[in-house]
Parts: sequence; C-alpha cells; structure tokens
Amino acid sequence: MIRSIVLAASAIVLAAAAPASAAEMRVKLAGKSAAEVRAEIVKAASTVCWQDVRGEALAGYLYPACIRASVNDAVAKINNPALSAYNTANPSSGAVVAR
Repeated sequence: MIRSIVLAASAIVLAAAAPASAAEMRVKLAGKSAAEVRAEIVKAASTVCWQDVRGEALAGYLYPACIRASVNDAVAKINNPALSAYNTANPSSGAVVAR
C-alpha cells in the first residue's frame, strides 16, 4: 500500500489539462495500492476530460492528450515514488475507461 499517500492526503484534486474548463474530481486514496490509485486517477481523468472536450471538432485528438496530461499532473502532485514508478511503467493511452 502507499502509506505516504494516505498520510499526505486523503484525496487529490484532479484538474483537466484543458485550461478553458475548471472541471475537477476528487479521488479517494486511503488504503489503495499504486495500481489502484492510478486506475482511480485514470477513471477520473477520463470523466473530466470527456466533459471538457465533448462536442469539440477535434475531440478524438484532444481527449487522449487530456487524459495523459491530467494523469501525469495528478501523479506528480501526489509525489509518491511507488505511484510515480507505476505511472512511468504504465503510461496512459487515453483509452476510454468505464465510468
């Protein structure tokens, strides 16, 4: 488990990469492994990014880039070595995640 994440924060705020929108979502971290935390972050990024880009002419290009940027930003803000290593080993593809 990622104890330092649990001690550092019980939730993070995930902001979408698109600056035009201020959509946010909280992700609970307590008691979760690096893989579980990252999966929650990816799921949140998917939801937030879709809200930001739906209806855009280039949504197919913007959506994956938004997910990647949002996940990487959230992982960097958490600043946990185990989560950072897991994120580096499993880069976000921007694929749609079940909501």
